[in-house]
Amino acid sequence: MNDEVNNGVERFGRFDVDYSRRTITRISDNAVLKVSRSETHIFALLANTANNTVHRETLLKECWQGKIVTNNSLTVAIKNLRTSFSKIGEHNIITTEPKLGYSIRETSLADDGSHPPLAEDISKHIEAHEIAEKLELQEHQESVIEKQVITEKKKNSLFNKLNTFSLFDFLIVTFFFLATLFVCYQYLFFVNTTDVDGISVNYNGVELPNPVIQAIIDHKTGDISQWYAFPIGGLCERYKLIGVHNEHYVDLTSQVNQEQCDA
Repeated sequence: MNDEVNNGVERFGRFDVDYSRRTITRISDNAVLKVSRSETHIFALLANTANNTVHRETLLKECWQGKIVTNNSLTVAIKNLRTSFSKIGEHNIITTEPKLGYSIRETSLADDGSHPPLAEDISKHIEAHEIAEKLELQEHQESVIEKQVITEKKKNSLFNKLNTFSLFDFLIVTFFFLATLFVCYQYLFFVNTTDVDGISVNYNGVELPNPVIQAIIDHKTGDISQWYAFPIGGLCERYKLIGVHNEHYVDLTSQVNQEQCDA
């Protein structure tokens, strides 16, 4: 149903398709439809094969120029085309072929006696395209502004969250940080081993007080396979004494005569 191609404009019956401007113009009254690139190609393909069904797979392949799209993209594009045509009173341009695809009836494209604009009407035709271009530019600018507003809102949201970080929150975070450091210290505390009457003891490198040594010796004949001794503070350097028995930790601190820890 292709009639002619001139300067990138292709005529299908009573409609002109301008691929570069992405417009569909009804010749009789210069009514201009501003559509997307893919929607332009969909209309052109359906019009060029008027009275024949074009399968959905073919439309997806031919009208998106190598892009990977889904059936939903085609459904939305067809809906947009129908909406655009309905705005100029064309309500039955595209026909759905159930479970197959879409088609355009040749009667829908047939010239109804109208002719292309005469010389004096060319200015109206150009003006219609200029209006379409302005609308496209306006849509682009609005889209950019909308993205900027969304970005600004995200920044403000993050700033507000930081402002609501109270002293209580700071203390909670600090507490857990110090607790983590303390746990790590406990695991990394044992930096050396020493020999107590033939028994290997893990300790912090500071000489063990006599009560701790004596408690270890008293249990020499027991089943303790490994010893850990470390200070837990206090006025007389109180010690914690841990033994490993059958892969279980046993607290033997009570066996240390802590009252003599300054001996």
